[in-house]
Amino acid sequence: MNILFQQHMILGTGESIHIREVTNNLLNLGHNMIPISKGLSNYYRKTSVKPSISMRIMNKFFGSAIFLHELPKFILTFATLLRKHKAIDVVYMRHDLFASGYFLAKLFRIPVVKEVNGIVADETKARRQVGRILFWIMDRIERLNMPKADKIIVVTSRLKKVLQEDYRVPSDKIVVIQNGANTDLFKPMDATIARNKLNLNQANNYVCFVGAFYAWQGIDYLVKSMPLVLQECPDTRFLLVGDGEMKQELIELAELVGVSDKVIFTGMVPYQKVPLYINASDICVLPAAKNFRNDRTGGSPLKLHEYMACERPLVVGNIAGVVEDVEDTNSGFVVDSTNTDDMARAIITLLRDEQLRKKMGSRARKNAVEKYSWEKITEQVAEVCQSEVMK
Repeated sequence: MNILFQQHMILGTGESIHIREVTNNLLNLGHNMIPISKGLSNYYRKTSVKPSISMRIMNKFFGSAIFLHELPKFILTFATLLRKHKAIDVVYMRHDLFASGYFLAKLFRIPVVKEVNGIVADETKARRQVGRILFWIMDRIERLNMPKADKIIVVTSRLKKVLQEDYRVPSDKIVVIQNGANTDLFKPMDATIARNKLNLNQANNYVCFVGAFYAWQGIDYLVKSMPLVLQECPDTRFLLVGDGEMKQELIELAELVGVSDKVIFTGMVPYQKVPLYINASDICVLPAAKNFRNDRTGGSPLKLHEYMACERPLVVGNIAGVVEDVEDTNSGFVVDSTNTDDMARAIITLLRDEQLRKKMGSRARKNAVEKYSWEKITEQVAEVCQSEVMK
């Protein structure tokens, strides 16, 4: 197939990793990829790091400049389709607010497969990026555009239900395919070697979180549980790998609860280096706080399957899309992450029992390789695209 891959991305995010892995594996399967995102990543990086006066004004009054992001993407998509539409079999796009790619593809009579990882309006609300008026506008636009693709790939069954009931998307138009992990990059390695490479003290235990510091991640509950863990396991250190809008708040919270000297904030880490931090750790945590965003659509975080691929036992929050994998494989503990005692007890239990950690980690790795390698995930994506081409 000749696949037009219409995406925008900010480099270093989970979104960009997903896009790169799916693209590479579609190429490995023999498909021809025609990207239109080249150059957009620099545009987004520039506007997010050094916002212009117009962007700052937009942020002040609306909380987000997302409407300004659509124009260059629209122009690039239109130009690409104008030149190459006869050679394109299908458009594969990641869901965004405006869905301009759909309308352009329909203009040239090309089927569209859309991937939906979450509801834009919900995530914007959770991050408190916009006021009520703009949120209302965004919600109405998204409800109008959501059903438009010929096929929609979602990452959780809960999200499929939301699209059916709240966005009037027919059930037969929706396919559930979870996120994956690069099981060649994310694989077990000796913790001693990983700690040496990261200059970490070999005598300590390490608990790791990897990801963007957003409110729905529940990292604040992990920080609140740290004093309880340290009472029982004083040699424990916590690796918070990533960055985001909550970082300063988390640093201040760590100081407030008296654990700032036990927490290592690494900042953004290159994708190729993330497996070192996971493998240097004894336990990996995905707090995933219960809130309206997680409760409504659930989640399929990249970090979950990357933790599993590195053969690490898990402590995860009780949200749809995460719970099933951990409980079905007995690869960790599911907790109410808002209950700091509950989270602390799970972490302490694993820190005290090396054999239990090994058993759970082994089951996690087996599950990741058998079900969630990007190769297997992309094969399913390709089948969905092919089904639309053959219609």
